[in-house]
This record gives sequence, C-alpha cells and structure tokens, in this order.
Amino acid sequence: MECLNCHTEFIGNYCPSCGQPASTQRFTVKKALMATLEVWGMGNRSLPRTVMHLIYRPGQMIGEYLDGKRMPFFPPVKMLFVLCIFFAVESSLLGEKTISEQITSSMNDEALKKNLTENTNNTVVNFNGKKISTEEMMMTVKNIVVWMDQHKAVELICLHSFFMLFAWMVFRKSPTRPKSTMAEHFFTQVFMSGQMMALSIIYLPIFSNGKEDYTFYPLPWWLLFILFVWDYKYIFGYKWRTTIRKVIVVHVLSITLFIAIAGMVAGIIISFAENTAATK
Repeated sequence: MECLNCHTEFIGNYCPSCGQPASTQRFTVKKALMATLEVWGMGNRSLPRTVMHLIYRPGQMIGEYLDGKRMPFFPPVKMLFVLCIFFAVESSLLGEKTISEQITSSMNDEALKKNLTENTNNTVVNFNGKKISTEEMMMTVKNIVVWMDQHKAVELICLHSFFMLFAWMVFRKSPTRPKSTMAEHFFTQVFMSGQMMALSIIYLPIFSNGKEDYTFYPLPWWLLFILFVWDYKYIFGYKWRTTIRKVIVVHVLSITLFIAIAGMVAGIIISFAENTAATK
C-alpha cells in the first residue's frame, strides 16, 4: 500500500510513518455520510449501544468501562454533550420553558421591576474599587445562570461534581472497587448524567405537558433516587440496604455543600447591600 498522506509504502492496515489507515480513500457520498454520522456516534452504533446499556444494565456497563473495556462504548463526556443537544432540540420542539426563559420572564415581571427600581437602583456598593449597583449584581447572577442553562452539559458536570466528591468519600472502599479513584468517580457521574439525560429524552414527550418547571432533569425526584441506588449497587457491590443508606448520605452531604455555597454567595450580596450608606 502507498499512504495517501505521506506516500510511504507499507504492508498492513496502518501507515507506520503517520498512522493513517490503509482503507483511506477518496470521498463518496456514502463515505461522507458515514464520516458525519461517526462524529455523532452513529456510524459504528456505539452511541446507541452505550445509551441502551445505560438504560437496562447501567451499573455493569459503567463498571466494565472503568475496568478498561472502552472500545465498545461511546466516550462519556462527548456522549453527554450530544445527548444535551438532542434534549435541547426536543425541548424546543415541545415548547418546554428553559431556566433561561423562566428567569427572563421573572425579571420582566412588572411588579418585580418596579420593586427593583424603587429599592435597588440607587444602591451602590464598592467592589475592588468599582461601584456596582445591587441590580447589576442581580443581573450578573442571572446571566451566569442563563449561560449555564444554555450550556447544559457543563451545568450537569458541575452539578454531578458535588456528588463525585462525596461519592468518592463514601464508596472508595467498596467490595468490588476498594481503591476507586476520584477520576473514576468523575466518569461514573458523567455516565450517570448521560443515563438520566437519555431517560429525560424519552420521558419528556410522553409525560410532559410543557408546563412543568424543572431545574436539571424533568424526571421525578424518586426516579432519580432509584437510578442512583441502582447504579451504585452494581458498580460498587454493596447490598441494597447499605447502598440506599450510602446514597442518602451522599445526597445529604452534596445538598448541604450546595446550600452552603449558595448561602455564601447570598451573604456576599447582602453584605454588599449593607454597605450602601458607607459607599454612597
């Protein structure tokens, strides 16, 4: 064979000089279509197969991926981004309100706008030498939330990072994975997020009427909890009762940290507002 890239003559499936496959040929309509589908994980069916495994045998599939069986499954981070795109398109077609639209609608409420005008427009705080009104601070927080909602995969990775930290603490000495690492728990959480997003894509057109307000997933809370227990049971090998108890601990710790961080942010905003008299 002669490599079409570097023109090295070789025998085998790959060029020993540059690594280009020997099967590389001129593009046809079929090859162009397959190359496009492969970007979305459709060409070799790895994305559909991975999603299918995440739905009917998630714990076992995630465990196999962590143990080194990588080739049959779609990369978890890339999968989450692709699923979030599908979910965004589906939500738009079904007329679902995103968090961005909910916040924008609230900010456009006449009563709220009047209250902001009367109470916060003239409230100026000094932040590192720059004067910022409370309304500007609220708009900044709003813009951050809107940006996160528009980048759903990033939002979900940030959310599951809370669970990753405490799941590693609680499950790091499990029967089947006694030395699990933080990185393994990260990929576990990304796969679980992909599982929940895939189920959300199925759930939305069947059970949603376009009026529910949800933050991260449209799935009911009890179903999300069952998914956590089911996944952890088969990944880490604890008995059902122990797994349920540990999942509750992980949720309590994660929610506590989330509330603490939210409280710190709110406290900073309030402290800025309280400095109004001194900075006017």
